Amino acid sequence: MSCHDIGRGMNYVVRRTITLYDRHEIALEPAKKIIASCESAVNWCDGNGYEAIDYILKCRCGKCLKLVPKGEKLYSIYDLLYKFRDNHPNLDEELELASHGLCEECFDRFMPEFCDGEWDVESLKKSIEDDKCSNSFLSEGEHQSNNNGCSWGKDKYWYEL
Repeated sequence: MSCHDIGRGMNYVVRRTITLYDRHEIALEPAKKIIASCESAVNWCDGNGYEAIDYILKCRCGKCLKLVPKGEKLYSIYDLLYKFRDNHPNLDEELELASHGLCEECFDRFMPEFCDGEWDVESLKKSIEDDKCSNSFLSEGEHQSNNNGCSWGKDKYWYEL
C-alpha cells in the first residue's frame, strides 16, 4: 500500500535542499547526497521513490543539479533500454546521481565510460528520444509548482528569508 505522505515529506526536503544549494549555502555533493537519500527513504517506505524527487525530476540534471531551460535536453537514464541496464544495474549509483535525468553536457561527459559493444553515446540518446512511452528527454524548465499534486502551503520558518 502506498503512503504518498512520505513522498510529499521527502519532496519538501528536496525542495529545501535545492533552495539551499541555489543560495550557495550547501555544496553540490552534499546536496546530491541528501536528495538521493530522500528518494531511497521513500523507496524503503512504499517503493514510490520518484515522489521524493518530483520537485526536480523534470527540470534539473541529477549530476550537476543545473536547472535545464525549458525544451532543452534532459535525458532520463531510467528510460534506457533494459538490455543496456542489465549490463549496468547500478548506473545511478556509479554516476552518483541525485535523480536519473542528465543534461546533455553531463550525458556526453559521463556516459561514454559505460558504453561498450553496440552502445555509444549517440545511440543511447536516440533510444531515449525515440521511446514512445516517455517524454523524459526535454526539460520543463521549472520546478513543480505543487508537492505531488498538493499545495506547497505558506509555511515560513526561522531559516527562510
